[in-house]
Amino acid sequence: LKAAGYKVRVAVNAQEGLAALRSSHTFDVVLTDIEMPDMNGFEFAEVIRADHNLSTMPIIALSSLVSPAAIERGRQAGFHDYVAKFDRPGLIAALKEQTAETRNAA
Repeated sequence: LKAAGYKVRVAVNAQEGLAALRSSHTFDVVLTDIEMPDMNGFEFAEVIRADHNLSTMPIIALSSLVSPAAIERGRQAGFHDYVAKFDRPGLIAALKEQTAETRNAA
C-alpha cells in the first residue's frame, strides 16, 4: 500500500486498531482482516459502527473468506467493500473508491 502512495498505520490486533481510531489521529479508511485473534473483522466493524465518532468511517474487509455468505455477513457488519486477499488491483480500486470523497473535498 505504501508503494501505491498510501500512508499506512498498522495495528497488531483489533484493540490496538480501535485505540488508534479513537486517538487524535485522523484516518480516511480502515482496512481489516476478517481472521484476527481476540475479535474477528466482523466484530471489529460492528464495534466501529456502534461508536458515534467512528460510525461513518469507511471499512474494507480483506479476507480469504470470500463466499457469498461471508460477503453478506460483511455487509451486515457494515463493511463498505470486501476484497479477497492477494487481489492487489481489487484492493487498490476499493481504496481509491472509499477515499475519493476525502480527496475531492480537500
